Amino acid sequence: MTPGQPEQAPALEITDLNVRYGPVHAVRDACLTVGAGQVVALIGETGSGKSSLALAAARLLPSSAAVTGQVAIAGRDVSALGGSAFRRVRASLLGCIAQDAMAALNPVVPVGRQVGELFAVHAGMSRPQAAEAAVAALAQVEIRHPAAVARLYPHQLSGGMRQRVMIAMAMALAPPLIVADEPTTALDVSTQAEILALIGELRARMRSGFLWITHDMGVVAELADWAAVMYAGRIVEQGPVDVIFDAPAHPYTEGLLATRRDLRSGAPGAPLFQIPGSPPGPAELPPGCPFAPRCPRATATCTEVDPPLEPAGSTGGHEAACHHPGTGADQKAGAKVAAAEAGAAEAGDHLGTAGTVTL
Repeated sequence: MTPGQPEQAPALEITDLNVRYGPVHAVRDACLTVGAGQVVALIGETGSGKSSLALAAARLLPSSAAVTGQVAIAGRDVSALGGSAFRRVRASLLGCIAQDAMAALNPVVPVGRQVGELFAVHAGMSRPQAAEAAVAALAQVEIRHPAAVARLYPHQLSGGMRQRVMIAMAMALAPPLIVADEPTTALDVSTQAEILALIGELRARMRSGFLWITHDMGVVAELADWAAVMYAGRIVEQGPVDVIFDAPAHPYTEGLLATRRDLRSGAPGAPLFQIPGSPPGPAELPPGCPFAPRCPRATATCTEVDPPLEPAGSTGGHEAACHHPGTGADQKAGAKVAAAEAGAAEAGDHLGTAGTVTL
């Protein structure tokens, strides 16, 4: 930032966000900030509330969802805007990259016209101007022969090219915030690497902030600056990615990291580590800490009192909701012991009866 220049507002600020679907409390008291040009990864098992949080931030939840709390995008409180008022400014404030580009794109409209519609509707361009801007947007995401590709339909493109079209649409109007819902999951490894490299280049150039929903810890390590771990509708740990990987404080985060296969040091054929049990249903949360029934460090306090999100360790911003947080080398040693014990216990039982973590 140039000296004397005002500080840029965060791409996204979420304060005390709650989402309910009838009796189901899907997101509970979530607070999260995505800085300008920053990638924040939202991690957790299926049903942890990741997508509900992101969709609530993007104002894309159905009307049946009850949402409370504050959501500000680039310093603007969008939670106070009515539906029609937000629709008028949505494309200039945020873009969305879906997991399944084939399902997100209109199958009977050429992709160039779909990209151009953003410029026509939200930037007031004429049809020829919008078509020209669409070709430029496709070129920006490194699609070869963009003018020719603009005339093609989604089914005529490869999966990687369709995802590039989605990225072009999301970033067409240079919004301050991009919400990406597992956008590389359906891609092969080489295409995934290309897309991640492209995202890295575009965010450095455009300074957009990314809220990146994923279960791929490799993607988190490569792309993200900050990680927030969700469990049973709550953010149970958040902090800089290197701190989360090197010294996680919450036992759930430790378990997620322990489930990764280390191809360099892991014994060939050794069973994968599993977090025992299964996550609770959102309508059937146990008293106290929701992770207590699965936690190796749980005590009586854990089953009675749900811990608040508090500072963990000495790193600024690192927080964890745990009565008995782990620290540094002691934690990593404990995770390795847990993984070794799990492997020994299951040597004669290929999968055992314990529940598995599903991301």
